Amino acid sequence: MITCTACGYDQNPDNSEFCNACGSELQTIIIPPPITPPPITPSPIKPSPIIEPSVAPTVIQPPLPQPNYPIITNTFTTNTSTNAKIICKQINAPIPEFLIENNAIVGIFDPDVGPVDIDLETFFGGETVSRNHGEIYHELGTWKVKDLGSTNGIFIKSQGQTRFSSRITIPTPLNSGDEIAFGKVRFLFQTL
Repeated sequence: MITCTACGYDQNPDNSEFCNACGSELQTIIIPPPITPPPITPSPIKPSPIIEPSVAPTVIQPPLPQPNYPIITNTFTTNTSTNAKIICKQINAPIPEFLIENNAIVGIFDPDVGPVDIDLETFFGGETVSRNHGEIYHELGTWKVKDLGSTNGIFIKSQGQTRFSSRITIPTPLNSGDEIAFGKVRFLFQTL
């Protein structure tokens, strides 16, 4: 077995070129066999000097690489207000804004499921909105939005950004001034 000089893993097969644990290139270190001293033969004239057996050379291990993890800082702010609103970005929208108190389900009316808090069926692009598209809610001092399994997704453009993020897949914090797109229907989010 070959021992990895980078991580110390000692179960790598003899013919391995890379460590099975960390992927580092394995270096074969050839350790010369120990030198056996010549036999000591007594001499009638004078004794021979005592020869100490030599020790195999010490292999110096290079320092183990330290992981370089990125430092992630939270850019979201805590919103203490439990009221917010979303303002439609469309000109002549059927309803220009919606008030949200603690939470709201966004979608379109379905006779089998019933009404939703924010119905986007009559909006331009409303055909891209699912029955229960998403939810905006207040949790532990932060406003968040989550996708409820929509077909066309939810996208966020943080304040100061020029493009929308990729489709959200987990509950995502919202800041006042962020834009939210439910399918193709866009809103400006504001805390009150």
